[in-house]
Amino acid sequence: MLNSLSLRNFRNFEAADFELGGSSTVFLGANGRGKTSLLEAIYFISTLRSFRTSKIRELKRIGSHGFEIALKMLRREGWESEFKIEDFSERRLFVDAQPVRRASEFADKFKCVAFLPDDPVIVTGSPVLRRRFLDMFICMLDRDYFLALQKYAAALKSRNYLLRSGRPDSSLLNVYGTLLAEFGSLIVNTRIQFLKILEEKTASLLLEIRPEISGFKIISRHSVETLDSRTFQEKLEKTLEKDLERYATLTGPHVDDFDLLANGKALRFYGSRGQCRMVSLALKLAEFELVSESREKVVVLVDDALADLDRKAKESFLSKTQNAGQVFYAFTELPDDEVFHSSRVVYL
Repeated sequence: MLNSLSLRNFRNFEAADFELGGSSTVFLGANGRGKTSLLEAIYFISTLRSFRTSKIRELKRIGSHGFEIALKMLRREGWESEFKIEDFSERRLFVDAQPVRRASEFADKFKCVAFLPDDPVIVTGSPVLRRRFLDMFICMLDRDYFLALQKYAAALKSRNYLLRSGRPDSSLLNVYGTLLAEFGSLIVNTRIQFLKILEEKTASLLLEIRPEISGFKIISRHSVETLDSRTFQEKLEKTLEKDLERYATLTGPHVDDFDLLANGKALRFYGSRGQCRMVSLALKLAEFELVSESREKVVVLVDDALADLDRKAKESFLSKTQNAGQVFYAFTELPDDEVFHSSRVVYL
């Protein structure tokens, strides 16, 4: 259970401390008071990523040189741990006041799923948003995948740097191509495996919440050569001239996508606003339920994401998330639903 959160120069908070104990907490206040920032800080401690931006510099308070987040958590064994992030000239991670060098040793100390107002962009937005959602989901369930993403990203950055240099060293290109092929093929195959699991769970939830949205499918869009490390590397060698022209690696899981289909049609092209909203909700609930089936309770973050749900979808959402370890809500006004009557309210 998360017990307390301390922020220094994070977003609009210069210095703030919050008690988090309890199964359900509501952050209540007008727009601009920092409700979403509190949820973001919790999410960042769990994943080392923001659900609002990919630019870490945007997290620091304007005029400051960096930020600090510290979160205390009561372990099942009965003792308390503290997780701390300092991001000034460089990022420093601490667990119980001891420095941690590797992100993989810090992240995922507790599972966290966020329900956000802009979740429909997973369905309707750019491929990078779908990849981000999928990668975050898989990372919570597969540590090897997390490590493969890190190593792939490092190799991709180095290879692209060589491509931009104008006269790349062929032996170095081959080294980075080997790394991309090794970790890239693992990423592609793991994504396909988890997309199938996600498809089955989401289809089941849609049958319960919106049975008229039938025939739900997820179709992976990837290069078949990337399924195997050998053919992946051969593909990189064949497309080297194009990569040199574009100064970037054009093949691999960093450019892949997946389509979400219902009734035989791609939702991002043919789905109504209501359909895309319900599918994105079912996707996130599927993520929550699948992660909950692992050994730990999940922390759920809800950023005013219930406003446009009809009664049936809202009741289903509240019923299912009651199984979470803790739930943190952000609202401008407290809803009338009975579940919030016993919630701890923090006014901002």
